[in-house]
Amino acid sequence: MKLSVSTEWSYHGLRAIVMENRLLRATILPEAGAKIWQITYKPLDADLLWNNPRIPPARLPLNSRYDDVWSGGWDELFPNDEVAVIEGESYPDHGELWTGEWEAEPWSQADEVGVRLKHLTPISSIEVEKSIRLRRDQSRIEFQHRFTNRGRTPFPFLLKLHPAMAVASQHRLDFPPMHVVLDAAFPGTLAGAPERGEWPLIKKASGDVDLRRVTPEDARQLYFFYGTQMKGNWCALTNTETGLACGLQFDPKVFQCCWLFATYGGWRNYNVAVLEPCTGYPLNFEAMKAAGRHRTLAPGETLQTEVQFLVQEGLRSVGSVDSSGKMSEAI
Repeated sequence: MKLSVSTEWSYHGLRAIVMENRLLRATILPEAGAKIWQITYKPLDADLLWNNPRIPPARLPLNSRYDDVWSGGWDELFPNDEVAVIEGESYPDHGELWTGEWEAEPWSQADEVGVRLKHLTPISSIEVEKSIRLRRDQSRIEFQHRFTNRGRTPFPFLLKLHPAMAVASQHRLDFPPMHVVLDAAFPGTLAGAPERGEWPLIKKASGDVDLRRVTPEDARQLYFFYGTQMKGNWCALTNTETGLACGLQFDPKVFQCCWLFATYGGWRNYNVAVLEPCTGYPLNFEAMKAAGRHRTLAPGETLQTEVQFLVQEGLRSVGSVDSSGKMSEAI
């Protein structure tokens, strides 16, 4: 398949942009928050993102309740996670981006294709730009995010990536060495464990819990935690049966921690793991700001950051990701 980007598609009444090379296909929905609906590794016909089997993507009003309309795919969260008051203004559940209708401009060159997406947030007045690039014969997707404060006062915020990954019991999660911080408001399967632990084993009275393991759906497990003081700038998921690994590589100066939300049948019978590089924690914005873990944009200031989504065959785990984006097995 030649390198291409096409706007001649729609999905559930939404305009769709499809970009692909011989290895990867990505589908983007500009009218649904610039959601990346699916990333497919073509040699194995493997869809890597989770799509909700019960809720399709749609145009949604600004104050929608995220959990009840979550269709899956890959969103970005800004400037908050749960409903928050920031500088006297109320911000909707999971922020301003995921319900927005974004401008989209596809582009094509000899050895790469992509799309530039733009959105001006309705409450915070932040100009958001997202460029997605796919190069010829490469099994990675490159992202560039830009956030510019068009308001007149400094603006505190959280920025979080939110790719929902399709998982089954043959999958394995990997992170670099890091501290694991639990949130008392969302204990899930880790209820009763100490508030702080070390990846990947969490000690409970009933025995150690290996957070790398994706359990069968009938185990009804539910996990939520913050990965902090990370010794690397990546997170990954591997299908141990097919040897296909995928992961995110990000700038640790921007994304200083990585959250995980994973339900293996434990919440609404969903089976999904969301890998969430984030600028801070916890999800309660007031608590995050009080701890000094928020970011701030001065008037006219721009935050720019790059992210890579990596796909690689021949692995049963991921123990490291080098500066070129090559993943290596855990020892």
